[in-house]
Amino acid sequence: MSTDAMSTAAEQLQNLDEDALQEAIEVGVDEAYRSHGYTKVTEDGEEVHDKTALHEAIYAAVKTAIVNDPKDRSEKALTHGVLAKKVFPNTPGANDEWDELDPVQRGVWEQVVKDAWNPTNPNFSGPVQRLVGERDDKLVLVKTKTTVGGTPGVDVVYLTSSEELIFSDFIGPLKSSVRRAAERLAKNAALVSSRNKELSAKTGREVDSGMKAAASLAKSTLELMSGTNES
Repeated sequence: MSTDAMSTAAEQLQNLDEDALQEAIEVGVDEAYRSHGYTKVTEDGEEVHDKTALHEAIYAAVKTAIVNDPKDRSEKALTHGVLAKKVFPNTPGANDEWDELDPVQRGVWEQVVKDAWNPTNPNFSGPVQRLVGERDDKLVLVKTKTTVGGTPGVDVVYLTSSEELIFSDFIGPLKSSVRRAAERLAKNAALVSSRNKELSAKTGREVDSGMKAAASLAKSTLELMSGTNES
């Protein structure tokens, strides 16, 4: 393609309306999936994204990021961008050429970054977390924030079998979220009681029963899933 033709094509991309731009991005994302082997053909002959293949690739990427010492998080854990580069290495944007990308390429790269990151949801139902559990005894997939390249508070993902890291970066934040939920419940209950004294006693009982039910559910679920129930 001549320089003039390339210039004209670039100008056309710059002038795409919102709908046309989104359509072009979707086509580009499909091509990114296809070129990396993350598509499959359904019985109806339709080509679709193969989430299983994508999750396998993400698992392979995070398997390279095993951290068992807190001081290694900054160097070994994977950021959004680094993970996407490992999962979509041939997609424009994977080589840090952001300023050279056209609007469509930027949109495609932003989308595949999300597509590589979202399946690393560390909850028990997360697809990559499940793969880790099926294949790696004692390893846990963890998401946290750390300092990377001198920048604090960067989201990262890694695997670990370290008791210290599991409790600080995995269990700890969940306990904090439970405490915050309990605090919200108590404050909202106090609000009801302060505005309607007649409901004060019942509100207190509801908070108490709710907290006991939550604790009982947590204990029984832990026993069921971990196989520690002796009864």
